[in-house]
This record gives sequence, structure tokens and C-alpha cells, in this order.
Amino acid sequence: MTARILHVARVVTGLSTVHAPGTVVVDDKHIAWVGTPDQLPDTWTTNKPHQIHLPQATLLPGLIDAHVHLAFDHSADPHRAAEKWGTAVQQLLHGGITTARDLGAPHHTDISAVAGTSGPRILSAGVPLTIPGGHCDEFGGSVTTAADIDRIVSHNAERGAAWIKVMVTGGFTSRGPSSPYSPQFTDTKLADIVAAARDHDLPVAAHAHGTAGIRQAVEAGVDSLEHCTWMTENGFHLDHGIVNAIAEQRILVCPTINHLARHASGRLPWPVRRAQLVAMLSAGVRIVPGSDAGIPHTPHHLYGRSLPAYTDLGFSPAEVVDLVTRRAAEALRVGHLTGTLTAGRAADLIAVPGDPTRELHALTTPILVMSSGHLHYLDINAEEDTPR
Repeated sequence: MTARILHVARVVTGLSTVHAPGTVVVDDKHIAWVGTPDQLPDTWTTNKPHQIHLPQATLLPGLIDAHVHLAFDHSADPHRAAEKWGTAVQQLLHGGITTARDLGAPHHTDISAVAGTSGPRILSAGVPLTIPGGHCDEFGGSVTTAADIDRIVSHNAERGAAWIKVMVTGGFTSRGPSSPYSPQFTDTKLADIVAAARDHDLPVAAHAHGTAGIRQAVEAGVDSLEHCTWMTENGFHLDHGIVNAIAEQRILVCPTINHLARHASGRLPWPVRRAQLVAMLSAGVRIVPGSDAGIPHTPHHLYGRSLPAYTDLGFSPAEVVDLVTRRAAEALRVGHLTGTLTAGRAADLIAVPGDPTRELHALTTPILVMSSGHLHYLDINAEEDTPR
């Protein structure tokens, strides 16, 4: 792969440093150098690598979506069109997403087929564990015994899973009788699932809507809580004791905020959701952004449109950029690979018009995307000098 030098108006490194103007050198799959143009070492000027000039753009680490479903196509019945991974992966790239955590796919989906492409880094959970007839049972991960649990967890680990997903409660797209307000597993079974994941050194992501299920997941020692909506059959009940336990145990919360969340007025009104999240943040809970892309009305490429919602929680635009890059990478345990623009890290980066640390809307229109050094142009007007 040919080395490239990218020249932009500013480089947001993710390490509290901004170079304006800025230059980044990419050599093969990794970042080789970052700084200002006048500091560029002679090594990179004499060898005449490709030069890419985006004089009005900001270069920053690629976005990270911590909760997606690549097998779904965001239609009214996403299960009907399952396994359109190729389309979803391309949409992620067009949305500037270079790392995504896939949290649930059918049992015959080949994780390695996606991981081996030039697309985004996929942190897959493989087949989610559930009960017979429970949430996402059709994926093939229903378990009733300890042997079932070991089989599914081992199968996921063998196929390259980075996380184990468990449906602690039912969900709103469940086809069976399970309820989003109630736990699906006994305490013992959930503890067995966490223990099985630990045997393979894998963290556990717990789908949990209802307060009872959130409590059960926290007591079982999961590593992340997905949705965490504090629902009951009669409304909502945010338990501050559980919130404190989540903070103390350093459990992540991925609230799955999509581009429609701020306008929601149905079963999860934004004022209620915002108050929940502010309370959790105030208690020291770590939040990692994720969109739940693939579910109805949530395409994989609209992640950038969801991010202004985090300013309602008290984050500045610059803090949101940090949250969805460096901090998300650290939370998902890949901070040593990606999330910042520094020499030695993977060349996962995007260029956007303007300055996203001041105006988050810039993140919705990436003009260049690079994943592990593979260049994906979204704006054909980018100027590139090719050595002859």
C-alpha cells in the first residue's frame, strides 16, 4: 500500500492537541506521523508519496458506533431482510464510522467474512444468548442448560467474537411472549453466561430495558448495559442505588441514541431519557455512544445526526467528538488500536468540512474516510497529487 500525506485545515488528534494547519502521514495501514506542515520530516518530502489536499477540512479519528446490527436493513421488519452485511458495512463507511460493535446476528452469519474486508473494524458479539421464544430467539442462540450456554459462547469465541451478548430482558421487536420490562433468565443462568464468557476472556454486553433486568445484570457483573431505559410496566423507575453500583463497577452504558431520539414522544420521550442519562452521568457512569443501527427507521449511515443529542446531556461539541472517538475506543477495549491520530495507531480517520469541535453537524457529511489505511472517497473533488 502506497504512503499518503494528507494536508488539511486542522487535525484533531484526540489527544488534546489540534494542529492548524495539519498534516498526517499514512504508511500502509498505520499512521506514521502527525503534525504541522512546516514540521514534516524530509523523509516524507523526498520520497514523493501521494499528496491529498483538503484545505477547508478537519481530519479526525474515525467515528465509533458501539451498538449496531449489521444483519438488519432498518426496514419495518428488519428480520425479514437479515444478512445484508455488505450493504450495512458500506453505509457505515459513508457515515464516517470506522469501528462498530455488532451486537447480534443470525447463527449462520460469517463474522470472518466481514472482518477480512477493507471496511470498518467490526467488534462482533456473534449470536446473542436468549431463552427459547425470547428476544431474538430466531438468531439461534436460545439456551436452557449450562451445556447450551457453553456451546453458544464457545461457538462465538471460536468465530472471532470480541463480546458476548445476552438478552437479559425482552425487547420491543420480540416475536414471542417475553417482555422488555422483565428478566428472561434466572439469576443463576445469567451468572453462568457471564462465567462462560469469562472463560474465554470476553466481556459481556447485556440488553436490558426494565429496571428489574438492569439490577440483575449489574449483580451478575456484566461489562456493558445496552439501552438501560429503566422501564416498568407502569412507567419508569430509575433506581439510584443501582446507578451507583453501575458507576462503582465501571459498567458501560450504551443508551442507543439514534437520529430520532430528540424528537421521541412515544414510549421513551426524550425529556425522560435525558433526565435518566443526566442522573447517570452525574453519578459517574461511563456512557459510550451507539445508535442501534439496523432496527426500524435507523439506517447505518445516519450516526452523525444522532450526536447533537449528547449536547443536551451537558457535553460540548468538542467533548462529543472525544466521546465518539478516543473515549469510545478505550471503552470498547481497542484504544491501543484506534480512536486517536498518533503514530503507530491504525489509520482510521475521516475528513469533514468545517470544524466539528464547534459544529457537530460537520460529522454528517464526511468527505474522506480511511479505515486501516484503505481510502474511501466520498467527495470526488478532493485534490490528490499522484507521484509519477
